[in-house]
Amino acid sequence: MIRSPIGLRLDPAQDLKSQFRQAAQLGAKGVVLDAIGDLGPDRLSESGRRELRHALRSVQLTLIALHLPTRRPFDTLDQLDDRLTRAERAFSLAYELGATLVLARVGAIPPEAETSRRQIFSNTLADLGRRAEHQGVKIAIETGTNSGADLKSFLTSIAEPSLVASIDPASLLRQGIDPVAATVALGSSVAHAYANDASTGAGTARIINPRGEGYPPGALDWEEYLGALEEINYHGYLTIWPEFDRDIPSQVKSITERLARF
Repeated sequence: MIRSPIGLRLDPAQDLKSQFRQAAQLGAKGVVLDAIGDLGPDRLSESGRRELRHALRSVQLTLIALHLPTRRPFDTLDQLDDRLTRAERAFSLAYELGATLVLARVGAIPPEAETSRRQIFSNTLADLGRRAEHQGVKIAIETGTNSGADLKSFLTSIAEPSLVASIDPASLLRQGIDPVAATVALGSSVAHAYANDASTGAGTARIINPRGEGYPPGALDWEEYLGALEEINYHGYLTIWPEFDRDIPSQVKSITERLARF
């Protein structure tokens, strides 16, 4: 089965340096950070960037990716130039901090019948891809709003090499989409993958598992998921995205022990 290093997505509301130490103690080899607050591209000074790189090196952690906060989908021209500029600053920050990947939720792909929205969305994502490439990074679209097959078809139509995908099993399961099928469909477009599911938290009982009877609501078929990642020759990080209001070490331990079985 696949053997990938473990990553950990950190809580943007908590002190980063203490979380770096905890992540390293829990066996993580890399972290995902949110480009907000003090880590926003417009707020983190040059000295702050050097300090952050040093803090990561001191505990032997890699910055896997920055997550770009997006409040609205990219299917409207409203304040689009400002949003593209903010994204470009995040691309530059990611590169300066040593990451080559920026994760983003860009919204659902508009249906072909909505010609105007789809054209804006397609042009904007292509522009984002070009800007990311110019800054030396790739932008990975977080899954969850479309099936893997639909997202793959869209990425193929755009044909921007810096536009890739990040598999988020929890988000897919909440939408009734099979993460295993999505992973296989996206294939070589997968540049990042989470190791999580939707089996806990509010509304879990209402989730209908896409794998059918015998699978609890929100539960991931871990063996099949890891097998799908192996099938597509994925060798990147498996990032644990814990629920920040629950005990993080116990969540990480539970998932790493589960991964060790395969």
